[in-house]
This record gives sequence, C-alpha cells and structure tokens, in this order.
Amino acid sequence: MHSNFRNKEIAGIISKKINSISKDLGEIKIMHVCGTHEDTITRYGIRSLLPENIGLISGPGCPVCVTTQREIDEAVFLAEKEITITTFGDMLNVPGSNGSLADAKANGGDVRVVYSITDSVEIARKNPEKEIVHIAIGFETTAPTSAIGINDAPENFSILSCHRLIPPAMEFLLRSEDVDIDGFINPGHVSTIIGAKAYEGISKKYGIPQVISGFEPLDVLFSVFILLSMIKKKERGVVNEYSRVVRYEGNPRALKAMNEIFETYDVEWRGFPEIPNSGLRLRGKFSGYDARKRFDVKVKKTRIHKGCMCGEVLKGKISPDECRLFANVCNPGHPIGPCMVSKEGACGIAYRYGKDGKN
Repeated sequence: MHSNFRNKEIAGIISKKINSISKDLGEIKIMHVCGTHEDTITRYGIRSLLPENIGLISGPGCPVCVTTQREIDEAVFLAEKEITITTFGDMLNVPGSNGSLADAKANGGDVRVVYSITDSVEIARKNPEKEIVHIAIGFETTAPTSAIGINDAPENFSILSCHRLIPPAMEFLLRSEDVDIDGFINPGHVSTIIGAKAYEGISKKYGIPQVISGFEPLDVLFSVFILLSMIKKKERGVVNEYSRVVRYEGNPRALKAMNEIFETYDVEWRGFPEIPNSGLRLRGKFSGYDARKRFDVKVKKTRIHKGCMCGEVLKGKISPDECRLFANVCNPGHPIGPCMVSKEGACGIAYRYGKDGKN
C-alpha cells in the first residue's frame, strides 16, 4: 500500500498541478498541526516540490512539545516524592526548570517508560503498596485511552493530565494578529477520533479552508493541491482527503469515553498563553485519580531557557533552523527545548533529515 502513496511519477504530476494553480496566487501560508505530517514533509522533501510563494509551516501538532515547562516541573516534583512515575519515552528527556525526568531517575527516582496507560495501570495493580502516577499527554488521539485506563484503575493509581485539544488551538492561531494562515492541513490521527464534523465551525467562523490529510507523501501533496484549489475558488469548508480512515462523525465511542471522564478547561500551551477550553482535566467524581489534587502538587516559578524558541516554532512563525540554538547548543544529545527532544518535534525532525529532507 505504501508504494501506491509514494509513487514519484504521480508526485511529479501533482507537483506540476500545484505549480500551475499557484501562478495566479500571491503568497500563501498553509499550516499543518501534526508531528507525523512534519516528518513526512521533511523526510520526503515535499517543501522542495512547492513553488516559492507556497509556504508549508509547522504548527502546534506535537503533544510533547506543547506540554508546558510547569507540567514538566510538576512531573519531576512527583518523581522526587518517592512516587512511581510512568511516562512515554519522548517525555523522559524534556528539560524542566531543574532537570528532566531522566535526571530524576538518575537521582534515584522510580521513573518508568511505558507504551500505554494500560501498562501503567497494570504496574499499579501488581504493586498495591506503591503510588503510581502516569503522565498523561497527547491530543484527542490518546485522551480516550486515558479515560478507559481511569475506568479500570486501582485506588493507588492517578494521572497528571497534560491532555490538550486541537481545534481550540487552531482557533487561537486564527485570532492571533501576528500569525498569517490561509489554510490548514488537519491531523489525521486526531481526526479519526473527532471526525471532519469537528472542524466545520472553524471554517464557518473564520472563513478558512481545511483538508484532513493522511500521512503518506502523496496524501500531503494532494492535500496542498486541494487547499490551493479551494483558495483560488474562494471556497471555505472541510475536505476529508483521508476518507479511507476518517469518518465525518469520528469515533462516537471514543468521544463518549473521553467526555464521560474529562471536562475542558482553559490551559496554557508552551509558547502560548491560556487557550480557552483547550485542556482536559478529570471531572469531579474522578478527582481521586487527579495527581495534582491527590499529592497537592506545587512548583515554584518555572525557569525557561531564554534562548529557546520552541514557542515561535510551534506558532509557525519561524522554522527550526532560524533558532540560533538549533543544531549548535541545542541538539538531540543536549536538547534545550522539547521540539528537539520529541520524535514529532519540528526541530528534531529538521535535525534528522535536514531542512529540505536531503540528509
């Protein structure tokens, strides 16, 4: 199946169509909000196939990257309290104000990497004498699994919820005066949960075209072509390019599970101020599983590296190589910010493949 979506001849045809349709357009900026899309775009050199007036920029689509410094500090705070911490591998090396979870582990903390919240719940079940806290990150893709995990969890289990929702962040960007966006490539994984329906209000309110895209090179190229066609025709709406996976209504069962356990609230994203209704916290009747309340989590004022420009990268205002720390002071062996740590982070991706995917 991969070969069908990586055909060079078809890519060339789509590229020619993009170049043709772009001649009558001015400068166009298309933002995607998915780390996997950025990996595809950079790895396969898709930007090099686009005309100069078409910009394909990366937005806040990496869940590790948008997790705030305060949340990292909260996780380290818990690790230092002789609590067993479970987390995904990408979170381990994200630097906080006074070190990372990897540092906490090196200093004797019980920090364990898991592949899912189910693994963490199982650890709690097998160790009833221990308190287990899972660092729950991710967008709508992983929030339903966290909800299911909570439903099945023993009393010695809790979560530090760092979950966030994509549509509110897209709206925030469209309201921002310093960010220009002419169209969105919407995330495929998130869309399998929330469906195409969830984005319709954004197009109606802000008059912007959107395309839900798959993750193969031809998916992304074709999505760019669809968006440019919509822009040229002044069409506004949501097109589901990834219809082989994404349904209009999404996954009702997953949405039901998520909404039963979580409620929305205003929360900061890294590099962003508070975005209304963009975070997920446990509803009142599940507050016993809320690690912040359970352990009275308090951290002092966070200390962010002044030179780190992850926030600007996440807003799509700069590319990774425009940060003066990129590939110099900040690299995978010595990351300054989360965009270099995560496999879905734009800086880490640019470091691996080079700016145009030519490495």
